[in-house]
Amino acid sequence: MTATEPDLRTQAQEIVAHIRVLRRDLLCASAEDVARSGLTGPQVSVMAHLVVNGPATVTELGRELGTGHSTVSGIVDRLQARGLVQRVQDDTDRRYTRICVTEKVDRYVADMEAGPFGRLAIALGNATGEQRRTIRDGLSLLRELLT
Repeated sequence: MTATEPDLRTQAQEIVAHIRVLRRDLLCASAEDVARSGLTGPQVSVMAHLVVNGPATVTELGRELGTGHSTVSGIVDRLQARGLVQRVQDDTDRRYTRICVTEKVDRYVADMEAGPFGRLAIALGNATGEQRRTIRDGLSLLRELLT
């Protein structure tokens, strides 16, 4: 068989398609994830503020983000409905309710901070030892054949 035969071309196209998807999944910025999630800019701003600064009241969020109390409250309601934030009674003053991100958001942020190696390590952790060897050996063989 030569490289110009249709079957080999089809297989090569499939492999390149897999490589493109792997590259995107491992290296892309989280902006694409946000776009796919359907979150609005203000929702992302509220979550980002909570991730960086920790729990806050709706009033504090409004002040820090330059947004009205009712607007922030609505944003928090929508994020809470999606399981991304939760309202927790303040430990030191029970009159206040603090907004904090959920474990789901914490895990996502940790995955993003871990970068491509961290995301790949998590994925490989879900594979068996034999699957990991197959992946590693297959990629090594492809690199050898391309050089």
